Amino acid sequence: MNHQVPIPRLQLRRLADELAHALRAVTEARAASDALDVLTQVTEAIEDLSATQYGLVNVLLDHGHTWSQVGEALNTSPAAAKRRYPRRERRTASSPTSP
Repeated sequence: MNHQVPIPRLQLRRLADELAHALRAVTEARAASDALDVLTQVTEAIEDLSATQYGLVNVLLDHGHTWSQVGEALNTSPAAAKRRYPRRERRTASSPTSP
């Protein structure tokens, strides 16, 4: 399966914001002269990019891609991808509610 998956507009906007924030953090890190400031900015960028990656994993899974395909895109095994990006079980109308 190698078909394109559209990203919903609202989610696309959020992902674009996360990417822009990460880029700003990297730019600030390059301009910083203090190693602690650089580490702070790089950490912020990594956190933003990780959030974006998690969102994209969910979009792919929501559109029928498998953990094998996601793992391949992440350059890891399906099991490792599933551990790194856990999904909450979806509640359906027929699933029992807990007290």
